[in-house]
Amino acid sequence: MEERIKEMMVKRFPCTGPNLGYTDLLRTKGFTSLMFVELILSLEEEFGIEIPDEEIGPGRFSTIERIAEYVRCKLDGRPIPVLADCPECKGE
Repeated sequence: MEERIKEMMVKRFPCTGPNLGYTDLLRTKGFTSLMFVELILSLEEEFGIEIPDEEIGPGRFSTIERIAEYVRCKLDGRPIPVLADCPECKGE
């Protein structure tokens, strides 16, 4: 799952670069607020899922690893886990 998401992101968001790691904070790779909106739309299209506004929060889409866990939960029909505070993600 992580590799599929990484490939999608590198293709759609060239600023992330090919060396994007699974735990790299996207904000440090040049992601803007507008890019996060585009990311949400891309994930919905790529995986055939719906991402409601109330599930978008600080840290939820901050790394490929966290995105992959979220997508897995959506695809498996599992509850979305509550995220602990993410001090490094403030401003997302």
